Amino acid sequence: MRNSAVSTRKTIMWAVTLFLPLLIMTIPLTGSFTQEMKCFFAVTLFVIFLWAFELMPFVIPAILLPVLYLVTGIATPAAAFAPWGHYIPWMLLAGMILTHIFDDAGLLRRISYWAILKTGGSFSGLLYGLMISGIIIALILPDIASRAVLFVAISFGICKALKLPPLSKRASAVMLAGIMSALTPSYIYYTSAAQTLIAWEAAKAAGFSISWLQYLLYNGFPTLVWCFVTILMIQLMFGGAQKENYKVYFEEEYRKMGGLNAKEKKLAVLSLALSLFVILESYHGIAVGWGFVAAVFICYLPGINLGTEHSYKDANYALVIFVASCMAIGAVSNQLGAGIFIAEILQPYISGGLVHTVAASWLMAVILNFVMTPLAAVACLSGPLAGIVSANPEAAIVPVMYAWNQGLEQIILPYEYALILLAFGYGYISLKHFIGYFSVRMVANIVFILVFCIPFWLLVGAV
Repeated sequence: MRNSAVSTRKTIMWAVTLFLPLLIMTIPLTGSFTQEMKCFFAVTLFVIFLWAFELMPFVIPAILLPVLYLVTGIATPAAAFAPWGHYIPWMLLAGMILTHIFDDAGLLRRISYWAILKTGGSFSGLLYGLMISGIIIALILPDIASRAVLFVAISFGICKALKLPPLSKRASAVMLAGIMSALTPSYIYYTSAAQTLIAWEAAKAAGFSISWLQYLLYNGFPTLVWCFVTILMIQLMFGGAQKENYKVYFEEEYRKMGGLNAKEKKLAVLSLALSLFVILESYHGIAVGWGFVAAVFICYLPGINLGTEHSYKDANYALVIFVASCMAIGAVSNQLGAGIFIAEILQPYISGGLVHTVAASWLMAVILNFVMTPLAAVACLSGPLAGIVSANPEAAIVPVMYAWNQGLEQIILPYEYALILLAFGYGYISLKHFIGYFSVRMVANIVFILVFCIPFWLLVGAV
């Protein structure tokens, strides 16, 4: 009976995946809706549904998409494969390799334990310590997926070591703090989330750009505050009144690691050099992503010997292809003018004063997150959104792009975000706790943006 229901559900999903793109092909052409644009929307929607319904491994449609653009005559090879000439896919791959190198050396775990001890070693200190280590690590490791895997593993290990019962409030709190420590700091730095990079790359078509330092100035402090607000919510919802102190455990674990070994010292120097490289972007003029590629190369030099065969073999190459494929949507859209077409449709609903535009962008992202992957949504609609902002003198690109990306981070159920599903899959987070926390977080997020972020942006001149 169950197999029959699953089969029926899959049949319906395939029917939707095939029918809606075909329906688009029946729409009459107009002066602004050309044949190439019609084919673009049909092909793109087909692949997006394959991703959304998980009808096959996500990398397969990702490989197919640029090829479909090419063979249907929608786009030139220069547009369909343009993302591979950009630093984003290569930075993402380099970030994955660097994460394995840092993890093998033990430096990431050392940073986490150090931060937990500095916050006192209590249960609340443990939660805040995880977030502090997440903020530090996000600066030097740009791949959000690798950070998520790392922090979920650390959190799971802590739950086991402290004998926290699965599905208990305490276990849910530690696992939620772990995944939030990987994800939330991503928006402090320009290079710490592929979504941010893709969104701002798409915004260039509307004449907008931002440097690494400008992004930090405008979004760093608000996101830093939001990081600790997310932990405060976990503390209040699941912390309880008990005052256990786990300092002895973490002191022992930290002691076992000994002093900094040679590999950790080399990585510390490399991290400092990489941080200076991204901070000084406006002076040297080299795109920050290439610095991470150079860092990986340095790790394999004779005398450095930080990288191993495992470091690059275990990288998630499928995710790199997926990101490049999502970026191809934006590149082809720009070539065809599809972004302008979408912007004209959305403009009446999004345009308005600053608060209205920011709130509407956030709400659109939340709604789309139920039916699209965040990266696909960013690739499809960041360009049109930037176009709407450029035509609206009351709006500003920094608040809109930030709200747009934050909206895409909001979920209620685990299936909506693969990285958060990873944490849920360990079996330590109660579904009741999960839904409760992320529902509160969603409401708190838009309130935080409107009440705290907008006044801050006005103060620092981002508006």
